[in-house]
Formats: sequence, structure tokens, C-alpha cells
Amino acid sequence: MILFYLRLNIHLLIFIMVNILVTGGTGFIGIPLVKRLHELGHKLKLLVRESSNTTPFKELKDIEYFIGDVQDISSLEKAVNNVGAIYHLAGYVTIWAKNKSSYYDTNVLGAENIAKVALEHNIPLYYMSSFGALGPNPVDTLNPTDENFQHVDFFINEYEETKYLGREKIKEFNEQGLKSVIFYPGFVFGPGDFNLYGEMMFDLVAGQFLGLPGKGNSLFCMTFLDDVINGMVCVIDREDLYGQGFVLGGENIKIGDYLALITEIAGTKKPRHFPRWIGLFYARACKFKTKFSKNRIPYITPDMIIGMDYNWAFSSKSARKKLNYKITPIREGLTSTIRWYKDFIDANGKKKKKIGIRVIK
Repeated sequence: MILFYLRLNIHLLIFIMVNILVTGGTGFIGIPLVKRLHELGHKLKLLVRESSNTTPFKELKDIEYFIGDVQDISSLEKAVNNVGAIYHLAGYVTIWAKNKSSYYDTNVLGAENIAKVALEHNIPLYYMSSFGALGPNPVDTLNPTDENFQHVDFFINEYEETKYLGREKIKEFNEQGLKSVIFYPGFVFGPGDFNLYGEMMFDLVAGQFLGLPGKGNSLFCMTFLDDVINGMVCVIDREDLYGQGFVLGGENIKIGDYLALITEIAGTKKPRHFPRWIGLFYARACKFKTKFSKNRIPYITPDMIIGMDYNWAFSSKSARKKLNYKITPIREGLTSTIRWYKDFIDANGKKKKKIGIRVIK
């Protein structure tokens, strides 16, 4: 019995003392991940740029900030000194870029660099991929796909393509001996999101959503942020998981029903629908307007409208079995998320240009 407790205490000590490097730690998913890892007692080093906003961590002690970039492998070589694990979340995730190479440079070359350094130093790598790397469901099936699905034979946009290519880089290094676990979150919603679907939620809660193009019958895997974080932190020191990937998903729901549920909980007007061609025309106009602005990104793009024609339903069966992954009921997750948006709007108002939403930073 004494020997059992001795082994248990040694294991817990090792768990607590893991030194972890996090890339993309100041992003929407990165911030709560860093906070959770800190709560668990891990010593953290964040790879940041000089312009990165680290104020979310101002109350946290013993966090080291290392100036660098995933595109600069020399900075990664220095950053991994005395590191026992890496969480790689850095990615180019906006729906539009003035320079299309930004997607490839960050999502593919960045992934290759971090994998190369992790392999050279024999450091476990926990890699944040995307539902985009799996692609939409094949049109001839109504069944959700999982992490074993390769991809359909086309790409809708640069983000989707480069997340797929980045994932393939990780798999190539796995064959060389890299110790990695790949995560595929669904469409993540939660406090603090101002990407495309986060901005939609902001507008719905604020009662200023323009409307949904088409009938809204496509299935989307809507995933609560807390569930993703819980899934990501439980893999540390799990050598049995190396080389595997896991969908960290949520409920598969029609996008029209999802938006309607937001307005029901928020107590705002139900989103109206308009023809798909109007949505495409509006998206092209949004994209055209960026020619006259240096730092604005479009509200929506044509490829995002096209993407709504497909089902994006995913199964988290493997994560449930091997990670004890739990899915929060969508109404419960939305209720707490909408409360955050309401508080944000009360404090900052609804004028997105003034707040800084949809601005290149």
C-alpha cells in the first residue's frame, strides 16, 4: 500500500512539473487552454510576437514569454529549451487575407517547423488541426465523418487546404518517429470569439444580424469551447495516444436551427432567410470593399457561402472512448456564451468598427 501511494505521488509530481511550450496561446482557444494548463500546475512558456496581447494572463504567475514565430525555425529551436511538451495552436484562421501566402506560411510551413523541432528534441507535440483538414462530408452520405476520413477531392478555400496540408506534414513526421496527438475541433463557440461565427453570434445577440442565405439545412458540428479545452489537456503523458487523432466535436445541428436557438436564448429577433444568390452577391461586395481599406477584412466571403451548401457533421466517438470526452448540451453551452456576449455588449456597445471587430491586427 505504501509503495502504491509512493508511485502515485511520484506520478502526480511528474505531471505537475511538465514544462510546456504553447504556440498560439493568445488566440480564442489558446487563452483558455493556457489558463487551464496553469491551473493544473504546469510551467508554461508562450511563443508570442512583440505585438501579441498578453493581458489575459496578467494575473498568472510563472509564465515565460518568448518572442518568436513559427515561420522562424531558429526561434523555435531556442524556445524549446528545457521543454517537455508542445501545444501547437498557432495558425492563420481568418476568412480572408490580402496575401494568400499567409495561409501556407503559417498553417503548413509553421506546422512543418514545429514538427521538425519536436522530433529533433524528442518532445511530444499536441497539434491543433481543424475540421477543415477533414473537409465537408461526402455528398453521398448522411453519416458524420471522423478523424479517419482523409478529405473529399476538393477544397473550398485556402484555410481548409492549408490545414489539410499542415496535418499531412505532421503525419509525415510521425512516420519518422514524432510523438504527436492531433486534435480536430468542430465549429467552436464560446466567450471571446470574434471570427466569422463568433461575429454572427455577436450580431444575433445585438439584434443586428442581416440574415442567413439559403434554407440553412446543412449540418454543422457546433462545439463548446470548454469541451475542447477539457479534451486537449487530458492527453499529457499519454504515450498510448501518440500517432492518433481525435475529433473534439459537439452536437451536429442544422445551421439555421443553430442561429434560431441563439436568438431564442438571447431574446432577440429570429434570423431571416434570403436567397443564396443574394448572399453570394453581398459576399462579393464585402470582398470588393477590402480594396479600399488597408486593415479591414470582409464580413463574409463567397467561399463561406459556398461552404454552407455542404454538411460538416463529425463524430467524437473515439475521443469519448479514449479521452473520456464529454459534450456539453448545446443549449447549456450557448446560454453561458450568450451571457458573455451580452455583458460585452453592455460594456462596449454594438458598433463593431469602434470595438475593433473585423480588423487586421
